Amino acid sequence: MGFVQKNIFEELDKVRWLVQERLPGYDVHNLCLTLGRLGTYHYHKKSMLVGDERKLYNLLIENSYNPYTVYRWALLERIPEEIKFQLRNYYISQKKASQTYFQQRHKDDLETLPEIKMLGLGIIREM
Repeated sequence: MGFVQKNIFEELDKVRWLVQERLPGYDVHNLCLTLGRLGTYHYHKKSMLVGDERKLYNLLIENSYNPYTVYRWALLERIPEEIKFQLRNYYISQKKASQTYFQQRHKDDLETLPEIKMLGLGIIREM
């Protein structure tokens, strides 16, 4: 019996629909921040959830969704289209997609650091 991979973007849409259906008025567009707190709570349970966060957490658990997994899906929604394409077509894993995005984002930062350092040293010399 083979493993069937879920399309994470379809699953995230199902979660959004579920939240809209069962928690009307909940801001599903800013779900990622709340999901981050719920995912942390799910594994560490060091804090307390109240109000809408508690309702959302219970809704996810009742419908067999791991809050941390849903949070990871929401983060993957932010990646560039070329990486999303590879992920959607199962050319790369979720983990590899996250790593690739992280490397791309920080590559630009690493390339500009020497320039910033030289500009800073130049300013200091002129003082």
